Amino acid sequence: MSQFESRLLVEGVRAIESATPTQHMNTCKSDDKSFEALLFQRATEQDDTLQITSLFAHFKSLTKNIYRLFAFILFILGALAVNNMLFTEQLTSVNFFWAFTLFFIPNLVMFGVWLFLFLKPSLLQNSSLTRFTLSSIKLIERRFNKAQIKRNNYWILFSCYFELHFSKNLGRYKLSQLTHLLWLSYFSGALLMSVVMLATHQVDFIWQTSILSSESFQSLTQLLAYLPQKLGFIVPTIEQIQQSHLSIENLVDADNRRLAWSSLLISSLLLYGVLPRLLLYFYVSFQFKQFKIRYSLDLSLPYYVQLRQLLKPNKATLGITDADEEVTKKNLVNFQYTACKSVQLPQHFYPVAIELSAPQFSLAKAHLQLVFPESKVNLVNVCDHSQQQRLLSDIQLNNNQTVALYVALNRVPDRGLKRFVTQLTAIPGKQYHLFLLVDNKRSTQRDNDWYRLADSVGIQLDNILHIDINGDNNE
Repeated sequence: MSQFESRLLVEGVRAIESATPTQHMNTCKSDDKSFEALLFQRATEQDDTLQITSLFAHFKSLTKNIYRLFAFILFILGALAVNNMLFTEQLTSVNFFWAFTLFFIPNLVMFGVWLFLFLKPSLLQNSSLTRFTLSSIKLIERRFNKAQIKRNNYWILFSCYFELHFSKNLGRYKLSQLTHLLWLSYFSGALLMSVVMLATHQVDFIWQTSILSSESFQSLTQLLAYLPQKLGFIVPTIEQIQQSHLSIENLVDADNRRLAWSSLLISSLLLYGVLPRLLLYFYVSFQFKQFKIRYSLDLSLPYYVQLRQLLKPNKATLGITDADEEVTKKNLVNFQYTACKSVQLPQHFYPVAIELSAPQFSLAKAHLQLVFPESKVNLVNVCDHSQQQRLLSDIQLNNNQTVALYVALNRVPDRGLKRFVTQLTAIPGKQYHLFLLVDNKRSTQRDNDWYRLADSVGIQLDNILHIDINGDNNE
């Protein structure tokens, strides 16, 4: 199972359990494995019962088959378009530019629509292509796979699978892949039918105009023929272009003229239709694979924050029997400190307190002296802009590569605080730990807020430590 598939399995379990882990916990806690490895182990254990992998494999196969069906339909439509436009029994001459316009103007318009949506991925979930694709998949499932849709959690996993594949960067490239595949199929059908019909039918290509000058069409033809000519295709000469005007009579050298115009039509379909879409299809397919490789779980979600405490706890307990507002070395006997085995603090770090109240600052100093009694760095409580700027300068000059930030969990991480922490983490060569002082007002939402802030500013979520406070004077 690839890394992407393992993470997709974990997301499937999350979709079934919703916001709170509810399934039986068989996975043993481990200090050796990463949190993500424990998530995958847990998901694998539950997959035997939930059958998530088999349903995801079914969705993957279903998507491929529907893409192939769409591609086949567009291939047939492209072939029929050529047959209806160029090779009817009543038609012995074809306006070349009218045929070219009918093929390429819709292609250019849809290319513009695709490019707009590609540059605006937030609109993908509301795009007509997304809705049409999902509606088609649901319709086919209800019609041909009635036994599948009766399986437990089928529609929950259906939504999980396709929401992931059709949103954000994955969705941008997945839908782009479908778009270019359809146009590639359309032009391939048109190209194949053009070759077959031109090889078996005689058609004279002409051009005509009522309001434009003849020189304009001649220049346009030469521009269109430039690339095919460079690649060795036969293209109309100036004389053949002039002779193909509808008003010209007593046409000569008709066979060579038909060959030149036919070659230009075929080369145009190949070079301006098939080839660009083929290159774009390979490009978006490659990018889709790259984003699958780089896909990561959003471990700052409340669901994963709760699971972290169950699978790989990052808690420490600071027990207090008689806490003063100012802690000195002589009364450290009143503090008891215990930490989970999975908690591994750095041997040396530069401590920083951010906007703590007096009792909270007292507790932060107690924790610092208990875990790092030899520290000679004075803990500073940063509460205003001038202190922030002074701290930024001090950290840049400090030799410690690890910085520990003490914050109160019940404090809302607003934009101002995020901006300051972002300035801290932007200092090169430093690693950051986040120590959350937890009191009895702890909430899942506040956990989520701090985990999201840490994730957004580049603090590793494994470097977050919850310091639970047991005592009375810790407000």
